[in-house]
Amino acid sequence: MPSLQTTVEGNTKLVVPIDSLTSEIPPRNPAFFNPNARVSRDFSIIAYKSYVKNLNEKSMADAFAGVGARAIRTAVEIKELDQVYINDANPIAIDMARESSKLNNIEKKCTFSVNDVCKFLIEHSSKGSRLGMIDLDPFGTPAPYIDCVLRAIKDEGLLSITATDTPVLCGIYPDVCTRRYYGRSMNVEYGNEIGLRLLLGLISMVASRLELGIKPLFVHSIRNYLRVYVRVNVGSRYAESMPSKLGYIHHCFSCSSRTYTNQTDHHKICDICNKPMRFAGPLWIEKIFDPDFIDEMLYSINDCNVDKKCYKILSLAREETNMPPTYFSIDKISERMKATPPTMSTMIDRLQSSGFSATRTSLRFTGFKTNAKYNEILDLFRTLVA
Repeated sequence: MPSLQTTVEGNTKLVVPIDSLTSEIPPRNPAFFNPNARVSRDFSIIAYKSYVKNLNEKSMADAFAGVGARAIRTAVEIKELDQVYINDANPIAIDMARESSKLNNIEKKCTFSVNDVCKFLIEHSSKGSRLGMIDLDPFGTPAPYIDCVLRAIKDEGLLSITATDTPVLCGIYPDVCTRRYYGRSMNVEYGNEIGLRLLLGLISMVASRLELGIKPLFVHSIRNYLRVYVRVNVGSRYAESMPSKLGYIHHCFSCSSRTYTNQTDHHKICDICNKPMRFAGPLWIEKIFDPDFIDEMLYSINDCNVDKKCYKILSLAREETNMPPTYFSIDKISERMKATPPTMSTMIDRLQSSGFSATRTSLRFTGFKTNAKYNEILDLFRTLVA
């Protein structure tokens, strides 16, 4: 057994490799634990606590559990859950997860397995064995596992899926993105939102093929983590609605204008500067936040021992639930205009007083969403810095 140490996260004691707490980049051997992903795991606890009451069978599975940090925390901190399945291909990691379960007196609630992720999920893909909530948090892309995880989730179950191949999803490697996610990415200031929408697009396309539908409830972007939470519904009527929720985002790299549509038009011309626009997609162009679920999360957070950043991000997400795709960065606008940026509240107040909808965004703390066009934003910006 490698050198281990016990650490505390939330209300849970975790047995982890000591090197993972001291190294700048946590090593993958002998087992992986990333302390910097604490906030991401915090959101899982809030989301699962908010959703568990919707489940008839109160089960959760972590298919890429590592040392079990997320799964053990879920077993400890979500009292309503009856069963937590903890799987990883690394037997050393599962041994650590077992030790953590003993430390927290939850062994009876946990089922451990050492298996390839798709083999584990296939074991839960038949009627009577499917799971209420499944977490999929791989190294890099989740694309190879989407089919397996959708087959293993119960009707009206909750999927939480992480992607960390952000250079692919956020526009550095658009051709690789097309291959992995069936949609083209784009390197723009709101690239993380495009990445999240591409991930949702992939999930919806695979779901539709399997006679399923999805509804995004919450997404977040922290460090190199892009993470989505979606409800899955079984039935052809849900599957049939999926294509209508996909589309394209077009961006003008000459004037920074952008638009979105569910129509294919790869030769779109900017209506502001008449220059050719580039596109990202197909991707999810419908809402990515469900206001009722975020209200539940904001209510549940009071019973969770989580980082204070969670409340801020959830509050911002609640503001933007009805806003259109893509956000604007006040820093980027200031750079373009060669001016000192006004405060975010001043910019939003000016947009709202001019008749536009405008809110901050949870996806970038210097970003805001609005239904104003880019040239209209620049005109209002000029009045603030004149």
